[in-house]
Amino acid sequence: MFRIQEELRKPGIKRVILDTDTYNEIDDQFALSLAMLAQDKLNLVAVTAAPFHNDKSDSFADGMERSYREIGICTKLVQESHGVAIPPYYRGSVERMPDEDTPVQSEAAEAIYRHVMESDEITYIAAIGAITNVSSAILLHPEIKDKIAVIWLGGGARWFSASEFNLNGDRNAANALYKSGVPLLQMPAPGMTSHLIVTIHELEYFLRGNSPLGDYLCDNVAECKPANAVSWSRVIWDISAICAIIDPNCFRETIQPRPRVDEHYNYRWGAYDGDFEHAESMNRDHVFSILFKRLMK
Repeated sequence: MFRIQEELRKPGIKRVILDTDTYNEIDDQFALSLAMLAQDKLNLVAVTAAPFHNDKSDSFADGMERSYREIGICTKLVQESHGVAIPPYYRGSVERMPDEDTPVQSEAAEAIYRHVMESDEITYIAAIGAITNVSSAILLHPEIKDKIAVIWLGGGARWFSASEFNLNGDRNAANALYKSGVPLLQMPAPGMTSHLIVTIHELEYFLRGNSPLGDYLCDNVAECKPANAVSWSRVIWDISAICAIIDPNCFRETIQPRPRVDEHYNYRWGAYDGDFEHAESMNRDHVFSILFKRLMK
């Protein structure tokens, strides 16, 4: 049985595809930057734009397009600040999966297939948005199932409701992922990665004035600060999926039966065959130490 945490502990640079709804919040930019700056731990072979729909986008498709543009902005800043190469990046899905067995065609789904098949190594797909691109790639090209492992930031902790922004973005795609049987490490948001809280003062101390990238990341977070707030912090959820690859000692997981998420966004445990790895806790201080050490010049 392929266990992701066990495999991550083994020596060697891991091949990674990052699937990100980069414009949705201010945390994807941290995850993307960190992935580009951890070349001794991972080889970021591609980035795919995940769709989203909230008050920062006009539609699911518009969210994807805005994320695609934000990937370009962020990767250029990383290159300018740290001199690393920009990975290829691709547009993703423009609609949700209509059911858990019907994929959505996209440039991202085809790119995932090509990049996975070009190597005999396992490709880790770090997904930090709605899982539409990844589940569609699996359904369109089931031959990749034995060549990938998915680390997905989505859903709630097992003792919570499954309801969470990324999972709610495409519940059918989430169920397709559980059903697929591919090796899966789920990094839940509420109840787990919700502990990855940082203050603007920490960000300013470590990143402000350090590089154009550092200033950009600080500015993004500062814009989120509510007016007249005295004590204020922000969750940087998405770095969890990348930090898990850089150092699997930063989290603990349990093995759980594969669930289906019903129409009320409740987990129905054991609805699908097999099991998966469910992260239970992360070392907040260790995670942010990884982040700041990598992003500082």
